[in-house]
Amino acid sequence: MSLTVKKESRLSKFYTETRSELRKVVWPSRKEWVNLTIIVIVTSIGVGAALGLVDFVFERLILMVVP
Repeated sequence: MSLTVKKESRLSKFYTETRSELRKVVWPSRKEWVNLTIIVIVTSIGVGAALGLVDFVFERLILMVVP
């Protein structure tokens, strides 16, 4: 006698495991979400400005070297 075991498909297993993991997540509060978003925006602007400044300086240096 053999017992038949119902085998889950890979997609079904992935879905149930993903759902299980998402239940364990501690989602940030609205205040934390807003603060983190502001930090990301300010950091992105700062990095963009720094890279722009470095680009400007190198452009001027190259234009001084190459007539």
